[in-house]
Amino acid sequence: MTTAIIGGGAAGVAAALAAAQQGQQVLVLERGAKPLKKLGVTGNGRANVLNSGSPAYYGDTAFAQAVLRHMDYPALVTFFQHLGVPLRTEIEGRVYPAALLASVVVDALLLRAQQLGVIFQCGTKVERIQKTADGFAIHAMRAGVTVPAEQSGKRAKKETNPATDAAAKPVLLHAQRVIIACGGAAAPAHGTDGSGYALLTAFGHTCTPLKPALCALLTDKRRIAGLSGQRVRARLTLSAGNGQRLHATEGEALFGDDAISGIAAMQLARFVADGARLTLDLRPAVCWGNDTPGAAADVPDSSVLSQVAALAAMRGQCSAATLLTGAFTTPVARFLCREAGIPALAAPIHTLPKTALANLADAVCGVRLPITGTRGFTHAQVTAGGITAAEFDPATLESKLCKGLYAAGEVLDVDGDCGGFNLMFAFASGLLAGRAGR
Repeated sequence: MTTAIIGGGAAGVAAALAAAQQGQQVLVLERGAKPLKKLGVTGNGRANVLNSGSPAYYGDTAFAQAVLRHMDYPALVTFFQHLGVPLRTEIEGRVYPAALLASVVVDALLLRAQQLGVIFQCGTKVERIQKTADGFAIHAMRAGVTVPAEQSGKRAKKETNPATDAAAKPVLLHAQRVIIACGGAAAPAHGTDGSGYALLTAFGHTCTPLKPALCALLTDKRRIAGLSGQRVRARLTLSAGNGQRLHATEGEALFGDDAISGIAAMQLARFVADGARLTLDLRPAVCWGNDTPGAAADVPDSSVLSQVAALAAMRGQCSAATLLTGAFTTPVARFLCREAGIPALAAPIHTLPKTALANLADAVCGVRLPITGTRGFTHAQVTAGGITAAEFDPATLESKLCKGLYAAGEVLDVDGDCGGFNLMFAFASGLLAGRAGR
């Protein structure tokens, strides 16, 4: 049996290994110059491949959980052990290769693919797939060359793009099984272009609305002027224009010139809607007041006012700009004073009215910023939305509409929080799809 896999990312290569271990002939068709490009840079180059904690998924969460029951965490750990990749677990259940280098995972996957005889055809863009009497006809444009696995990870002298290469040639391939694992619409620089959706909708599958997930939130750059590069721990709450809470997170927020990123902020991206507002509760940054994890943000806290008043009494002759010195960095302290309506930062603290101290305490408990959008798919790590997962069998990832057709990874309507959840689903779904053809 021949299995063709569309996409050489984590899900596609996992599927290739599982299928080859079943004795199938495996051909991976990758649009880019080499497979596993995105995996090689994930987790800031450290590759957060799994998470040992409770699953944290959106979209079709029931489907994601079902997939992970069929290919659970211990099974995935065993998969990496058999690749020769020792793992280490860090905070919040995040699992990395022990070497803390994504490259070792890439190398181990490609070495195993070489051992199993997997063939990669890079620079090959699949344009359409047809069902035939004995399988599938795959119509593609090829700009690259066929390479064995041991060569496919080498750095290309020039990135091949079959969509724009004038020398690209049409090719027709045949396979008994097809697994579509070419990712979503996010991070096109790493090889994903959203083409997998059309390949599947051509067979009658439906696609839910697509949104960027895990990317920075855009805001009014005048409000956060002077904060670029500042990191602060906070509770973040995203609300709709009518005040309804959309989602909340806690963790690090990183300020840019016109956006807020960091893991906590990026995990709110999939929930952004027109008129959304972000509340930044900075009490966790200074351990003031109610710093219990999960506590509601934007709630007045008298103990915070007491802290601010104590600092004001201690530094009465100093300038207002120094009131929060030691609690926050100077840029963040100035930002909070500005948000509290204290324009005269050179004025002595003892001259500030009591209302100014109350406003400053309120700003620590919850600065509200308008969210005008996100950085978009170009800068997003994953895609929210995708092909309706319920149209596939979670035990095998086979289409319920077309026998022999499978989908795995980000192309489906499943996305997870930061922390290894997205790669975990990619590996799990890819392995299930690959071994299903036995």
